[in-house]
Amino acid sequence: ANIPDIALERDKTVKKLLDKFRLDLDHEKATSYLKDLIDSSKGAIVPQFYDYLHNWSLAFR
Repeated sequence: ANIPDIALERDKTVKKLLDKFRLDLDHEKATSYLKDLIDSSKGAIVPQFYDYLHNWSLAFR
């Protein structure tokens, strides 16, 4: 793909993507990792705040 951000530092970007995808995990560990990631993101305050603002702005449309 001719994506400008990837073209700048291709090797570094590919490594970062591979690290994020966690291809080193088997199916069971990947499932557990993904569940933990979802659980930890549930408590994140910023997305909740954005959702609140979004819902508030929709109320005034």
